[in-house]
Amino acid sequence: MFILWTLIGFFSGSIMYSKIIYEKKTRQKISKIGDGNPGSSNVLRGAGLLLGLLAMALDYFKGYLPVLLALSIGGISGWEMVPVAVSPVLGHAFSPFLRMNGGKAVAVSFGIWSGLTQWVGPSIIGAFMLLFSFVINPRTDGWKVILSMCGLLIFLVIQMNTLAIFIWAINTSVLAFKHRNQLAFPIALKLRRKIK
Repeated sequence: MFILWTLIGFFSGSIMYSKIIYEKKTRQKISKIGDGNPGSSNVLRGAGLLLGLLAMALDYFKGYLPVLLALSIGGISGWEMVPVAVSPVLGHAFSPFLRMNGGKAVAVSFGIWSGLTQWVGPSIIGAFMLLFSFVINPRTDGWKVILSMCGLLIFLVIQMNTLAIFIWAINTSVLAFKHRNQLAFPIALKLRRKIK
């Protein structure tokens, strides 16, 4: 059964809602906006706040629902949960509908950690993202994402949750690969100046 739930998760993740929403609304290619990423941040840039938030919510739920359902009604547990949990992230990052290209997998990562830990995992990641957005500047969004995931790792290590750490390692590796161009810049942690 875990193979079936892994396939369901991968298929769910591979549906590029942001690309569909943006191109349906604007009649333009999402690859021409911002960094060309077919994710919700470019919908936000090119189609406005409302559609951007809709795209972000859909990207979140395509990670959350497969993991939640696999745990609750699928009866998946233990190490079988590893491929199930990472499959929506892999589907989004390497969508077969985009010739194995895809988005940067941030919103879908929030989704899978909501499915795995309820509110705890996403709250930790979100708190660190706020820290690196408004207090400490790590120079690029890629570093912001990876450092925020490291915040989650600290919690998982304290909990001594080996299974979740393994899922974290795969998830973070995918995020690092998708943000590799931004991670090429050296990290530069600086306190943000207050605007007067």
